[in-house]
Amino acid sequence: MLLLVGAFGAGLPGVHKDPSVDAFVPLDHPAAIARDEAREIFGLEDPVVVGLAVPRGQSAFTPPVLEALRRIHDGVRLVDEVKKNDVLSLASERAIFGEDGDLQVESLLEPGPVTEATAAVAWTRLSAMPMFFDLLASRAGDLVTLVIPVEDPNHAETVVAEIRALAEAEAPPGVTVHVAGVAAMNARLADTVGSDTRIFVPAAVVVVMLILLVALRRPLALLGPLVVIAGSALTAIGLMGWLDARYYLITTALPVVIMAIAVADSLHVTTFYLRARAAGSGARDAVLSALAHTWMPVTFTTVTTIAGFVGLSLGAAMQPISEFGLFAAVGVAAAWVLSLTALPAILVLTNLQPGAAQPGAARVGWVDRAVATVTRLALARPGLMLLGLGLWVTLLAVAASEARFDYERKRYFAPADAVRTADAELNTRLGGLNFLDLVIRAPEEGGILTPSVLGAMAELKAELAALPHVVKVTAIDDYIALMHRALNGGPEGVLPTAARAPAQYMFLYEASGAPEDFRHEIDYDYRYALVRAQLSTDRFAAVRPTVAGFADAAARWSARTGLDATLSGRVAVNDGWMGLLAANHFYGLGWAAGLVLLATLLAFRAVGPALLAMIPVCIGVLSVYATMGAFSIDIAPATSMTAAIATGLGVDFGIHLIAHVRRRLAAGDDLETAMGEQYVVVGRACYYSAIALAVALAVVCLSSAPPLRWFGLLVSAGALGSLVGALCILPCVLALTRSRSSVELQHA
Repeated sequence: MLLLVGAFGAGLPGVHKDPSVDAFVPLDHPAAIARDEAREIFGLEDPVVVGLAVPRGQSAFTPPVLEALRRIHDGVRLVDEVKKNDVLSLASERAIFGEDGDLQVESLLEPGPVTEATAAVAWTRLSAMPMFFDLLASRAGDLVTLVIPVEDPNHAETVVAEIRALAEAEAPPGVTVHVAGVAAMNARLADTVGSDTRIFVPAAVVVVMLILLVALRRPLALLGPLVVIAGSALTAIGLMGWLDARYYLITTALPVVIMAIAVADSLHVTTFYLRARAAGSGARDAVLSALAHTWMPVTFTTVTTIAGFVGLSLGAAMQPISEFGLFAAVGVAAAWVLSLTALPAILVLTNLQPGAAQPGAARVGWVDRAVATVTRLALARPGLMLLGLGLWVTLLAVAASEARFDYERKRYFAPADAVRTADAELNTRLGGLNFLDLVIRAPEEGGILTPSVLGAMAELKAELAALPHVVKVTAIDDYIALMHRALNGGPEGVLPTAARAPAQYMFLYEASGAPEDFRHEIDYDYRYALVRAQLSTDRFAAVRPTVAGFADAAARWSARTGLDATLSGRVAVNDGWMGLLAANHFYGLGWAAGLVLLATLLAFRAVGPALLAMIPVCIGVLSVYATMGAFSIDIAPATSMTAAIATGLGVDFGIHLIAHVRRRLAAGDDLETAMGEQYVVVGRACYYSAIALAVALAVVCLSSAPPLRWFGLLVSAGALGSLVGALCILPCVLALTRSRSSVELQHA
């Protein structure tokens, strides 16, 4: 078995990280296709944003700050993986104005050394270009920025580190450097995943070992379970490497989940082994006795847990969640194989014996007493106990009703994290750096630069600007209106009416500027144009009406003009995959629960026992959603699968207890006797399995990434809720339906 595990583990070097949120977006999703199209045409999607901020009330338009801006601009263009021709700042953009009837195009920041006079000119020219406010500088003048597109915004750790180092080295005293943007946040998340994995996976192993030490009371007894939990995790993650699967954000918790589940199998086998040794059996006989008691329930729980993870995989619309379910199922299967092969071999080879404090006929621990007390109460006063538990379940249901689908990028970072602080500061001073775009496509080249299309575009922008959370909307018509005013005077924002005027203005501009100055607004053939809106937030629940408003306005506009208008931008992508998640969430949960129930039916070959085993499942799932509601945890990618995971975990406790009761009833015991001493031993193993599972997953809460902390908390809540359902509610139901349950369990 060790050789086999080693063969799987050899695949570990082939595992590659992909912690980006975009990994959750199917490649064929319309929002993803539109994003890629916009990125290809206009070169502006998911950049790194660097802000140089001075204290509020002061001006960043001073020689030291603008000189630093220029040096940083020139420096980042030399960094590998930066799209150097698409870097935006005051050092790259030009102002449009008229002089004696001629169109003049001058750099916002004049070449040469920056003086007080040129800094003042830069502010004046910027003020004449309102589309640059809230992007290249704040309206108060206390912040200037660089917008830096990178080749791969989902894997930009090295690039962001170089940009940050350059900016901090060049910033003058008194200037604060803020590095944010989606690419920077992705890079920070990747660093977090890497560092956290090195911390909480070993921590989870240590915690699980400590709990097993308390449960088994022999240090040598830890060797077998350690081989099982480490081997099962190594098998699953190693297989990922062999299959070239990616290590996503949520995959970070996979080793801990597998190890926590593997504890249950090894704990049940070892507990019954030590009990047999305490009764005087030799090592081999004790192993045979333990396997006789546990192989069937361990196999049943393995099948049902695998069914839950397979259901999660089948019901998931997102590849990371689907792969999580598949590789978790592999890990659970590996734990089953190791628990029934390697673990018994280790028990025999080590001749493990119970310690003096090992619970047996002579001594009973407090956990045994607690399980026995709860069971006696359930059998004696099932109605009263069930009433009290019903009130608790009602409170869970009320809290669960508050769970909501939502996502906000900044919540994936701790409040004090530098990238979240930078994001908050930039969004506050600029009004919002969350982009929602429309890609306009004309049927022929030059179709955008006509008065009718530009006028229709201006009307569309006015409608979009009135939607909630929209800070501003810009497009090529803004520049044409500026040129028209510079050449002809008149009021601000008026577009030319002559048929050839827009194209002639662009020709005149090229005489002083360059065609690529408008590469982010219109393509070189004048067939595609970008309408870009900046939103004050990217929170899914808040901007969903705005995204819907954009889509409706675009559809009406397209019908009226005959031009295509496609949603794009980061906010549209987030809305797309979150909408997909919301639409498929309960579908995936249904798949998981349905397959678990089917597997339980096949295992017990009877409806009654299978439905009884689902009671802990229901309580565990309800506990997950109640925790979401109570702690305001969003149903988002990292948390959406916790309820489905709880279905596979929660059924284990019920199966172990019901399998034992069935066996005793079949041997002729009544219900009270069947739920006596050996039932307590099974309950004790369930208790420590749940505690090990919950605490091991709670170790994930050591992560500095909030979504991983939420994941650990939610799965822990599901495990503990299932334990309560198994040890408290299940005996009450058996007692209340005493006659019927006894017949069904005995003859199933």
